[in-house]
Parts: sequence; C-alpha cells; structure tokens
Amino acid sequence: MSITLGVLLIGSSVGLIGLSLKSFNSVKQHLQANSLMRQTAEVIISLTQDNWHSTYDLTKATNYKISASGNTWSISSGQEISTINSIPYKRYFQVANVNRDTSGNITASGTDDPSTQKITIFLEYGNNYLSSSTLSFFLTRSENNKTLHQTDWSGGSGQTGPISNPGNEFDTSSNINHASTTGQITMTTATTTPAELVSSILDAGVSDGAGFNSLLWQGAFNTGGSVKFQIAFSNCSNGASNYPTCNTGTWTYYGCTNCDPTSCSTSNYYQPNPNVSCRFPTTGTASPQNYRYIRYKVSLSTTGTSPTVYDIIINWSP
Repeated sequence: MSITLGVLLIGSSVGLIGLSLKSFNSVKQHLQANSLMRQTAEVIISLTQDNWHSTYDLTKATNYKISASGNTWSISSGQEISTINSIPYKRYFQVANVNRDTSGNITASGTDDPSTQKITIFLEYGNNYLSSSTLSFFLTRSENNKTLHQTDWSGGSGQTGPISNPGNEFDTSSNINHASTTGQITMTTATTTPAELVSSILDAGVSDGAGFNSLLWQGAFNTGGSVKFQIAFSNCSNGASNYPTCNTGTWTYYGCTNCDPTSCSTSNYYQPNPNVSCRFPTTGTASPQNYRYIRYKVSLSTTGTSPTVYDIIINWSP
C-alpha cells in the first residue's frame, strides 16, 4: 500500500509541475505580447507627432506594420512576422476615422473629425497563432500645437504673401489705424462704416495640409465696440480650390456665428470675446482642416469708441 501511495504522489507532483510550466509559459507569452504592442504604439505616436499625415493618409481598415532601417522607423503595408524566445508572433495595426456628436464626444456615428484617428494594434502569437491580443487608442492632432501670431501691424499694407510669419505687415485695410501706436489696431475714424484689415497669406508649410484648430484675439471692445472675424483657406497659394492645378482663384472667407460649427457660411462671422478661444469647424465647406494656407479678415465697428486689437492668434497643428 505504501509503495502504491508513493507512486501516486510522485505522479501528482509531475502533473502539477506540468501545469505550472504551462501557466508560466502562457504568462510569459502574454507579457511579451503586451511589450510588443506598447512598442508599436510608441513608434506610431512618435511618427504621427512628427507628421500627422504619416497615419492620417493610410487606407482605413488595412493592415500596416512598423519597419526599422537603422535609427529610422517607417510604416508599410502588411504584417510583421517574427519569433522571439522561440515564440512566433504576428504583429500589425489598422487606422480608422473617428466620429463625434454635437457635444464633441466620440461616438459610433456622427460627424467625422479629421483631427482624430483611432489606432488598433493586433498581435497573434503562439502555436498556429491561436492566442491574440489587441490594443486601441486615439491620436489627436491638436496635441502638437503651433500658432500663427500677429501682434503688430505697424509695417503697413502690401504684404500679400504667402509667408510663414506675418511679422508686422498685412495685405490690405480700410479705415484701420495701424501705425499711431505700435502693437495695436483701431478704427481711424469711429463711424458707422466698419473698418477692415485683411492679413497676408499665412503658410503653415505642411504640403498635405495642416489642422487649424482655433482663433483667439486679445484687446478690448471699449464702449459700443464690436470685433468679428472671417477666415479663408486653400491648398493653393492663390486661393484656388482646384488643387493641385491651382489655376486662377479667389479667396473665400467663412465665419461661424457664436463659434457654432452648425452656423457657418460666407455671410457669418466669428465673434469671440477677448481672450476666449473659438474653435474652427472640423467638417463642411467652412472647415479649414487639411489646408496649407490660411488668412484672416478682421472687422471693427462701434456705436461709441473704437475697439482695440492687440493680438490675433490662430492655433494649428502640423
């Protein structure tokens, strides 16, 4: 009886060791899979921060892989197949557009947001790739922000552009006092006729188009004053809409009443309060998303004292 019991105990121990090794290998594979997915995510984030279009322009719902050449990472179609610690792995990712509702929340259906993309990384591993893991996250273009900032107009008119920095000049104006005090514009004469200034053509330098996020101005309405804006945008430096032919074109200016993206047209205006950011629409004909050139038109009017504008700031993402 004692010999039989000893055999049973030894057999049970061997079974437990087998189960432990199997469990350990499973955990090891899972940890390695998580590490590989995190590595891919970090590379995608880095490439997208350098160039939004490196992921935005990819065909949606198509498999892509990360490839390395020396110290340089790149994206190409297909799947990466490798073996690490005797474990076979298959790794790839897909890109999807993102919809938002009227409150700006990400939803399954709604309005496409060209400044947000969903990335899903897939990893299949083990014998016959029977095990799998996925990792999903969102990339937002506005995380890598830049500004086109004009704080002085004393250099005067005649600078049409395109230029990367507006400096202290602009294109045209009427009834605008830009020279008496450096660093501000007001109305030359406070009348019922509005004053207007049109900026130079501002070049973001992104050949595939930048993401223009918002408009902000600093200054004061003063007594009875009003300040309102429109913006024009194009991938052609002459304002034409037929890129890349870019034949003779004209700049079309848009505004959105109360910064409401559902009330945008050529007859409406952005009218934010001083120091309050007004976001540009992400869709529709009034949306400046994925354009290279932009310019603003600012209009000043009053029933009393001229308003004063010190700074005009357009926030954008490459």
